[in-house]
Amino acid sequence: MKKGKRKNLLIVFTLMAALISATFAYSFAVSQEEYDAAQKEAKEAKEATEAKRKEAKEAAKKAAAAVENFEAAERELDRIATDIEAVKVEIANKQAEIENTKADIAAKEAEIEEQNTALNNRLTAMYKNGNTGFVDVILNSEDVEDLLSNVGMVHKILESDQNLLKKLQNDYKELKKLKAELDAQEAALVDQQIALEGKEVETEELRKAYQAEADKMHALQAQKEAEAAEMAADALAKQLEAERMIVDAGGQINLAPGEYAWPTQSNWQLSDKYGWRRCPFHGKEFHNGLDIVLSSGTNGSPVYAIADGYITRASWYGGYGNCIQYAIGNGYSVLCGHLRGYNCKAGQYVTKGSVIGYIGSTGASTGPHLHFTVFQNGTTINPLSLY
Repeated sequence: MKKGKRKNLLIVFTLMAALISATFAYSFAVSQEEYDAAQKEAKEAKEATEAKRKEAKEAAKKAAAAVENFEAAERELDRIATDIEAVKVEIANKQAEIENTKADIAAKEAEIEEQNTALNNRLTAMYKNGNTGFVDVILNSEDVEDLLSNVGMVHKILESDQNLLKKLQNDYKELKKLKAELDAQEAALVDQQIALEGKEVETEELRKAYQAEADKMHALQAQKEAEAAEMAADALAKQLEAERMIVDAGGQINLAPGEYAWPTQSNWQLSDKYGWRRCPFHGKEFHNGLDIVLSSGTNGSPVYAIADGYITRASWYGGYGNCIQYAIGNGYSVLCGHLRGYNCKAGQYVTKGSVIGYIGSTGASTGPHLHFTVFQNGTTINPLSLY
């Protein structure tokens, strides 16, 4: 080919490359700007959704507490009702006992009255006769033995009446005491029944209040859960929009387990797994990711993107130290912590297997390692489930 033609072709190719590059750069810049806005909206929607879910949980707790109080009130009502029935039975039995005792008292009073009348009649007769009665006894006696016998009989009658009088006095006292005791017992049982019935009314009011509170909290819980579901749907739509942008930038978002890249070199091993553990900084805690070290050269070794995605964070992040987060599609996002440094920045599109940072020991770390967390729709999962 002639040098002139080669030169012309070279100029054409150069212009085409420049045009393609400029076009791609413009498209990428617009997609990145749109993605940033979509990520912000998705984050805000997710935070609002979590807030609603938290409100729903709080409403559920209050509803559960109200239901527990309601059930306790119902148990108390059952216990009070049982006590009231027992007191009513006791009152009925006591009243029957009182009626029987009253009948005995009436009979005893009649007996006492009869004896008292007889005694009064004898005493009245003796009072009217005066000493004449004794003279008659003497004159009518046939001999001394009969006289002594008649006089003794008079004394016995008088002594018997005196004993009867004392017995009557004691019977009156006993009857009075028995009546007072029965009246006190009956009054105490009535007071107990009245108190229980008052408590029953009070507890019934509490039960109604707890039932109303439980109904209110259940309704609030349902409302908050519905709002959270609506917001979650909105957040999912925004997440899907962000994933569409990854696709528009030429990335893949529909990787299957086994198709994701490992975030480190192949000579890796786990120093800590996903799940509950004893943390040197916080005690017992749930470890939300994997801690990865290499058999050699851990510090400064590269960290790779496990899939195509957009970087949402490349900055210091609390106990994670230097931290990178990026969205990769399918509702997944990745966090890499304790890094020595970055090879990316927020808003940048990265491809699967590209170097995004370097392993270090920043933040709450006891030595060089990579902390590797995977989120699915905002909830952590075991990263090994992707491999």
